[in-house]
Parts: sequence; structure tokens; C-alpha cells
Amino acid sequence: MRKEIPIVTTTDEAYLLNCYVAVYSMIRSANPDHFYKIHIFVTNLSESSCKKLEELSREHALVTCIDISDVTAGIDLQQKGMFPIQTYYRLFIPLVLPEYKKILYLDSDMCILRDVAELYNTDLDGCVIGGVRDVPCKDLEKHVRALGNLDSRKIFNAGVLLIDTEAFERKHVRETCLALLSEDYKRKQRKLIFEDNDALNLVLYERCKILEGAWNFLVQYLWIEDVIFEEYRDEYMEIAENPYIVHYAGIRKPWTDPDYPMADIFWNLAKETSVYEEIVFKVLMDARNMRDKFGCFQKFTFPYDQIPGGSKISIYAAGRVGQDFYHQMQISCYAKVVLWADKNFEKLAKDFPVVSPEKLKEQAHKYRYLVIAIEDQKIAKEVFEELSRQGISKEKLVWAEYNKK
Repeated sequence: MRKEIPIVTTTDEAYLLNCYVAVYSMIRSANPDHFYKIHIFVTNLSESSCKKLEELSREHALVTCIDISDVTAGIDLQQKGMFPIQTYYRLFIPLVLPEYKKILYLDSDMCILRDVAELYNTDLDGCVIGGVRDVPCKDLEKHVRALGNLDSRKIFNAGVLLIDTEAFERKHVRETCLALLSEDYKRKQRKLIFEDNDALNLVLYERCKILEGAWNFLVQYLWIEDVIFEEYRDEYMEIAENPYIVHYAGIRKPWTDPDYPMADIFWNLAKETSVYEEIVFKVLMDARNMRDKFGCFQKFTFPYDQIPGGSKISIYAAGRVGQDFYHQMQISCYAKVVLWADKNFEKLAKDFPVVSPEKLKEQAHKYRYLVIAIEDQKIAKEVFEELSRQGISKEKLVWAEYNKK
């Protein structure tokens, strides 16, 4: 009878290969005397992708993909900036896997270099969760003070969480976090910029067992170590000598920035896997696509002055202007495009996620602004009037003289 270690991580198609390396590194570092049940929470992940991840299973480790679409259905989970929608899935762990009294959650942008059974065996001392303290610095201090007058020295990074599932449910942590997020979505100026990470810190402030720092080493401070508060700088650099889990949090990742600090750890592990060539190919394709996409900023300028950041928008027309605006929003995440419509949607849908203009009226409740992406002022005015006649509020409609840049 081997001791069972339950673990949860998440992924989508875009993060699939990085998650593969993370799970591989976890199993590679695991103690074969234990049995590791690795649950990967997904929504709409292809059958072939699930199979690829589940083939990582070994005699002492079982990898299983769990589609939680039914659990998250009807819950307003909004993506912001660089954070994928999967970041919210950790809130649902106790609900999906109630049979475990304690579960370990790990982000998928990590390399695990030590047996996580050691971490799992940590006593939470009555706390709802256990987490590693975030790196105290000026930016974090400024953010958490604005968030709720919190102390940055008591903030944890939610990339690694040891969860007491019974206490999590009993204290309604998920429900409280979702309520805070729902309230934040309504603000013009968002406060919870780190999404559920911020919500969890607000709800569980000073109720988190602070774990040993090596279990969640945040790499991004290695090139800006001077921003760390002086009294924590030596500790941070000492952990850098022997981290147990290397967490590639932040914008830069080792698969896009090979010169990134500790990127060699990721690449050396990736070389040991069967997906190494796929990772290299994806990096090259992503680089080429990004190069092409950035050309959209050299043409027509999105009406940033008329639309607040973080707004839900729709775009009418998928010509040169519409394509530029759509790609600008993809790259900058300035606003969330919920619909993109064009009369020629059947033809264009082969290359772009374009729908029928009829959807604009049917789903007008989903967006705050409708950008008429047409260069010609006369045609744009005709479209403006036509959309108004269809019952779309003029307050939603946006057009400007889109200058080429």
C-alpha cells in the first residue's frame, strides 16, 4: 500500500507542451515508493491532447485529464492581460475532488526538481491553505496596499497551494473569491489585476501557512533583484542556488526567451521528453506568427480614446481595418473581443473567427461597445444607421477616422 499524493494542475491547447514538461519533471522527481494521482483540469481540450498528457502515466503515477466545463458553466470568469482563464480552475478543486482531504495545486509553467510528496506532507497547522510568500518589493507593496491595505510580507503566490479541501468549502472560500471578482469586473479601473491570486489573498489574509520559499521560486526577480526589499534579498538569492520548484511566472517564459534566467532547466528537461521537437517547432511558429501580427500596429489605430481598457467589445467588418483591430486586441489585451461580425462571414470564417452580423443584435447584452471597423466615412455612416435601425443602441456604436500609422 503506497501513500497516495493527489495533485492538480491545469492547461489549455496553448500551454499543452509546457504542461507536459511540468508533469514530466514532477514524475521524474517523484519517489516511486508513493503513488501520485495527477489531475489536469481542462475545458474543451482535444482528445488527442488529453491522450498525450495521460501517456505520461507510470507505475507510480497516474495522469488524468478532467473536463470541468460543467462545473464552470454559467460562472463569469473573465480573462485579463497575460493570465489565461485556467488560472481560476484552482478555485474549483475542492468541489471537483471532494474525496481528498488535502490536495496540492501547481501551476503548469514550472519545473519540479524535488519530490512533491515532501511538500504534501506539510502540516497546515489549522490554516485553510499553505503557500509560499511572494517576493516583497516596492511594486507588490504598492499593489496590495491599494488592494486592501495589506502587507506585502504576508502575501502568498498562488502558483503553489496546499489546500485543506474541507476547510476551503466550509469557509466558502470559492464563493467569496468569485463574488470579489464579479464586483471587480464592474470597475472601470480594475483592482484585482492578478485575478484569483488577489482574491485568495484578500479572503485568506493571515490565514495561509507560509511554506518554505524553495517550493515556489519566482524566477523573474533574478534580473531585477535590486527591487526586492533589502531584508529579503539575501534569502531570495540563497534559494536561487537550490530551488525545489522553478516557477516561470511573469511575462517572459523560457520557451520564448531562451536567455531567460534558469531557462536551461526547462530546455534540459524538455530534451528528455518525446515532445521536444514539437516544442521547438511551436516556438518557431509562434515567433513567425507574432512577427506577422505585430504589423497590425503599423496600419490602422484602434480608437483607444473612446473605449476604456478592459471593456467587452464587438467588431463590425473584417477587412483590413477589422483585422488590424482584432489582432491589436489579441496582442495588447486592451479590450476583450466577444464578437467579430461581417456580411461575408461564411467565406472569412475559414481564416478568422467571424460570425453573422445578426449575432450583434442577438448578443448585444454581451458587449459594451461595437466598433465599426470601416475606413470609408460614408460607408461607415450607412452601417451606423443600419445597426441603429436594428435596435442596437447608438451609445454602443463607435467609429473614428482611423488614421494609418
